[in-house]
Amino acid sequence: MHPLIPPDSRLHLQRPSRLLTFLAVVIGLGANLVSTALAQHVHTSRPASKILPLPEEEGVFHFVVFGDRTGGPAEGIKVLAQAVEDANLLDPDLVLTVGDLVNGYNPTDAWMKQMEEYQATMSKLRMPWFPVPGNHDIYWRADPKNPEARPPQEHEASYEKHFGPLWYWFEHKNCGFMVLFSDEGHPDGRTRDFNDRTQQQISRAQLDWMTDELKKMKRLQHVFVFLHHPFWMAARYPGNNWDAVHQRLAANGNVRAVIAGHIHQMRYDGKRDGVEYFALATTGGSLSPGMEYEYFGMVHHFNVVTVRSNGFQMAAIPVGAVFDPKQFTPERIAEVDAARYALHRVVSPAIQVSLDGSASGICQVEFKNPCSLPIDLTLLAKGGDSWRFAPDHRHAKLQPGAARVFEFACMRDASGSLDGFSLPQFELRFDVLAPGGRLGMPPRTIQAPGNLGDAGAARNSASEDLCFVLNGTNACVELGLDRVRLPEGSFTVEAWIKPSKSTNAAIVSNLRIGGFSLELAGAPQFRVQTDLASVDPRHTAQFKSPIVLRAQQVLPAGVWAHLAGVFDGSQLHFYVNGQKQGDKDAEGARATSDKSIFLGARPNPAWNTHNFSYPTQFFDGSIDEVRVSKGVRYRADFRPPVRLGLDEAAVFTFSGDLRHGPFAPVQAVVPFQAMALGEPVVVRSDRTVE
Repeated sequence: MHPLIPPDSRLHLQRPSRLLTFLAVVIGLGANLVSTALAQHVHTSRPASKILPLPEEEGVFHFVVFGDRTGGPAEGIKVLAQAVEDANLLDPDLVLTVGDLVNGYNPTDAWMKQMEEYQATMSKLRMPWFPVPGNHDIYWRADPKNPEARPPQEHEASYEKHFGPLWYWFEHKNCGFMVLFSDEGHPDGRTRDFNDRTQQQISRAQLDWMTDELKKMKRLQHVFVFLHHPFWMAARYPGNNWDAVHQRLAANGNVRAVIAGHIHQMRYDGKRDGVEYFALATTGGSLSPGMEYEYFGMVHHFNVVTVRSNGFQMAAIPVGAVFDPKQFTPERIAEVDAARYALHRVVSPAIQVSLDGSASGICQVEFKNPCSLPIDLTLLAKGGDSWRFAPDHRHAKLQPGAARVFEFACMRDASGSLDGFSLPQFELRFDVLAPGGRLGMPPRTIQAPGNLGDAGAARNSASEDLCFVLNGTNACVELGLDRVRLPEGSFTVEAWIKPSKSTNAAIVSNLRIGGFSLELAGAPQFRVQTDLASVDPRHTAQFKSPIVLRAQQVLPAGVWAHLAGVFDGSQLHFYVNGQKQGDKDAEGARATSDKSIFLGARPNPAWNTHNFSYPTQFFDGSIDEVRVSKGVRYRADFRPPVRLGLDEAAVFTFSGDLRHGPFAPVQAVVPFQAMALGEPVVVRSDRTVE
């Protein structure tokens, strides 16, 4: 939008201008006044509550001030364009500048192109805007490649023709806005140069005009004054006549602030005789390289001024910090979720590990870009000093929906044992290439699967009865999702345990969103998550609370006990040492968990960026055997089996009899190894075996 005058405003100027008629007839956008008919209290049906104070019913409006546009790279016009978008979202009554609209210092033809570019950008404002002339807008310089005679007043005539008068004032909502010209030059017509102290002056003609117009503005509530050079900075402009200007402003009694630019750094010189002095930095102009920090006042910004009857408040907003909440559509949120949950996966067979610690294999790691934007990624192989990788990292750029498999050769020399052994990890780092720039996402790491091979799998049954002792701090056993999944429908979970003390801890659990948990919460309890199949498991708030069936008595410390939880599809049943503790109806289907099954812990309920399985609520005590089965094993009181053997109904059985480094054998139709975390100790079990 070209500079406009709001409907209830009046423009006052001395300089002749071809825009005068245009400015006088075009209507702009006014702000809504707060209605004086508002009720004096809030409305509620609540009988007794705190009285909420209402805001005062007074007129208020806002205006925005843009800083310097020039002196920087050509890309600075994009910063200005962003500021225009920001201003449109804030919807002030009007926008003002502090000068330096074009780069200038050039012949007329080049100046005209820059003027058209600036006008085209500012035309997108939905409210009137008002220019202030700066040195870049007025100063003419010759171009040897394009000879042109120096205009007598340099670019003054072009500026007034295409932007507006060099000095003027207008009225809006009982406030005055006065624009002064701080680059008038020397009366003898010499080349314009603000470094010439004789040109650092407000001319007698402009000073006389200002004096007369301030008298007309005395009736107004507030007056704001704008110019390009901060002439009040005596050290920067020694010998100028700003004191004469200030005396007139202060004497008027209603001039609240003087706002300038030029120095490309924010500055506040306080209040002098009731007049506050502000300088803006830039809105697309040049900034000192390496010094672009808010703390230094060197940022692209604009100021927002709130005007009330009792004064004004000014705030600086970095360009681009205002954004439209309407952009966050369901489609955008889906994009966020796609990036949040984007995860690579190992698609190759498990790395074969030997008892002496040696290992080798080719790991194939797949990543598919789930976003509608391109992704730039780096995949790093990590394994400490014991592992060698070829290569140790990969780079790629994936278009939306594209997938790629990355190969890594993984090698580990024999160390004599599996003590301290850990499997390789693959860390994914990626940026989403959004229209506004690169969006760096949090890194995410997965562990390669490993298999102890025939030597470990063949020893699932030890010659003596052993058990795992967990420390209640960080020790547990993880059965990964890639190793075992519980089929839908009814199931039974049971375990032999010996708590070291009465505490809150999980025994067998994959409960976070979906899943089940056999645990201690003072007394033992059995929990199962059920809900409708249509509920999205990623949104916790949509899920019902798990169904809880709790025992009557706390387990004594140091005594072995058998716990069994049964879900038959419609009810929960819970047993302690074969004695039924109760039944509870279960509405809905059992919700499938997307977490590992932990023995001696449970998945952390706190949400994490990548939805990984992190253990928490660790068990302090011994675990001898654990079995999870399809179907219902117990319908009434029973004598607990001494051995939880593997049969057709069993999904898996963990005997706790053996550990090789991090590998703990698990019996299943296809035997596998779980991963021991936090160094659980394997000792001889003192559980009585009849």
